[in-house]
Amino acid sequence: MIPRESLVQYEAAIEINQSSDTAKLGGGKKKTYAPSLDSKPNTEDILNGILPPREWDHDGKHYIQFVSHNPASREDVANLQKQLDERLLARQAR
Repeated sequence: MIPRESLVQYEAAIEINQSSDTAKLGGGKKKTYAPSLDSKPNTEDILNGILPPREWDHDGKHYIQFVSHNPASREDVANLQKQLDERLLARQAR
């Protein structure tokens, strides 16, 4: 199943073979994406806690995609507003 379209920016999808590969991604990201209470959480941990990575299978391969933590430019925000307005019009939202 391929993930739905989203207005959220994601990093490039990563193909993983087994669940053991999940621990290797991004320097030790685990299946539980919430930061530990003992350490100060970084931006990436907070984003993964709020918006968990998307996971899906396609053609017998397992993929995972993390939320992008790159800052948005003014152009990105303008394009996002345009996309949101188009989707609201298409759905006839009031």
